[in-house]
Amino acid sequence: MKKYNIVSACMLGVMALTTTSCSDTADEIKSLVFGRNFAPLNIEAANVKETSANISWDASAGATHYIMEVYADDSLTFAGTPVQVIKNLTKEDIPYTVSNLLFDTPYSVRVQAVTEGNDSRTSTWNGAYFKTGTKQFMSNPKPADISDRSVTISWEVEEGFDVTTIVVGNVTHTITAEEKEAGKATVEGLSPETQYTAYLYYNGKQCGNRNFTTIADLQGAILVHAGDNLKNLIEEAQGGEVFALYGGTYELNVNDEGKTGAVKVSNTITIKGIYPTDQPVVKGRFELYDGAGLSLSQLKIDGSNNSTADQLFNYKTADVTYAPLDIQNCDINGQESGKGLVYLNVKAIVEGITFNNSIVHGIQCAGGDFIDSRAGLPRTITLSNSTFYDCAGNRDFIRIDDASANFAGEAGPQIVIDHCTFNNVGGAATNYRLLYVRFAGNKITFTNNVVVGTNYKRGFSNQTSTDAEPTLKGNFYFNCENLTGAGAGADAKIVWFDESGIIGDPGFANPAAADFTLNHDSEAFKAAAGDPRWLK
Repeated sequence: MKKYNIVSACMLGVMALTTTSCSDTADEIKSLVFGRNFAPLNIEAANVKETSANISWDASAGATHYIMEVYADDSLTFAGTPVQVIKNLTKEDIPYTVSNLLFDTPYSVRVQAVTEGNDSRTSTWNGAYFKTGTKQFMSNPKPADISDRSVTISWEVEEGFDVTTIVVGNVTHTITAEEKEAGKATVEGLSPETQYTAYLYYNGKQCGNRNFTTIADLQGAILVHAGDNLKNLIEEAQGGEVFALYGGTYELNVNDEGKTGAVKVSNTITIKGIYPTDQPVVKGRFELYDGAGLSLSQLKIDGSNNSTADQLFNYKTADVTYAPLDIQNCDINGQESGKGLVYLNVKAIVEGITFNNSIVHGIQCAGGDFIDSRAGLPRTITLSNSTFYDCAGNRDFIRIDDASANFAGEAGPQIVIDHCTFNNVGGAATNYRLLYVRFAGNKITFTNNVVVGTNYKRGFSNQTSTDAEPTLKGNFYFNCENLTGAGAGADAKIVWFDESGIIGDPGFANPAAADFTLNHDSEAFKAAAGDPRWLK
């Protein structure tokens, strides 16, 4: 092949005054000989792992081989001495896998093009930056390793691998020589019922991380195991007790036929599961007496196989003020439980009824309403970050009759329903309502909810005593014509619709399997709607 010097070629063309110009010799220019090789272009690091990375670049014309240098703890400064120098790489070696790297470490790599036997053609360097991945030496903490205020972290012991610290939240634990040898250390000073990520470090480099949640607060708690008589513990409580339950099944008041019944709660108590990954199952119902409050968390409440069809939470004593009913992070199954979820049919005040971060299903309400107050005053009803499905098929979802004459000077009930998901709640053709609220002075807030298949004939309400100016915002509906507008056969007395609501199919992932993950494209759905657990 002919080889030309570009300057000489152009000068020759001008001097000869031929018809061939420099631009006419483009094909020849591609093969010109320059003073040195071009530096390799488009250097990239791909498939970066804990101890290796694939380095690729564009081959340089005229180069016979390449030299690669690798610098640790570097960001394209290439200062100091390289940790690796790889010589005699050819274009057939591209991409080249650099191995024996250290995890969680920034590296700079640079490549130089060389022509064998002609050092004057050696190119300048061109480089790229990457960081190796975190090595996973840690094991997942087992339930027995997680306490309310501590966690025991285990890792793979490897010769020459000298772990130094564990960081959990704002706690830094320096690993002792004994702990290094054992491959295990306990980190203290954590908070109960809190999500954490534990990080393991080797001389400042991360070599593992694991997520976990501390268990329920055990300070002052009474530990209860499956097989203990939970009914007796509850009924003998003097008030203020915290019962912390290990995983297992707890049956309340079992009769000769093997059916569960009610437990009497006469003093304010707390019952909670210890391990979030092993929620205890409590079978039965709760009857509240004498102003008692009840707090339940991290439990599965199973209302099936009951000896009676009464509500799961039933207030019994009149002329008292009850401490709050507070339900957090529970799964409540009411199959065959019959009448409803909560019943207040005595002249009494309940400070508050709260269901948060919970799932309630299977309570179809044969003979009573879902949340039902006939003669009392629930000062607040708060449903938040929760899912209700296959419920209230035969009755109202919330019913609060006007018992204001029994409570002179008291404000009406405040109802807040926010960030909840409803699926198949309420019958499509029954003469009932979502919010049958008649207590004087009631206020209603219904915001950021996803409601599917709730088409009560009487809509939200057909009662003029229901809050005339409710707060309705950020709600989404599908097959709920009587909530967003008068559908066929709707009661003409419906007091209001959610005219601001967005109508559309949320695309639940698998409602038959109780998976209500949203697959809707609307950003509004993703940003504000429904139980947060179903947002992608």
